[in-house]
Amino acid sequence: MIEIAAAVCMISSAQHCRDIVLSFEADNVTPVSCVMQGQIELAKWTEGHPNWRIAHFACRPAGKFANL
Repeated sequence: MIEIAAAVCMISSAQHCRDIVLSFEADNVTPVSCVMQGQIELAKWTEGHPNWRIAHFACRPAGKFANL
């Protein structure tokens, strides 16, 4: 399983950032498809969190907890 790890920052306060993790539930997700589909999933996330912006994201094996 692959997950998307993203650093998100508040639009009004760029120094206020946090890490989020989104997991894929699709079968046969590759790192390349994660990068492509990850942009779509992050766009959906930002619709529900309008005060935040994506600063950085990466795809990684699920369960790997490290700061971006």
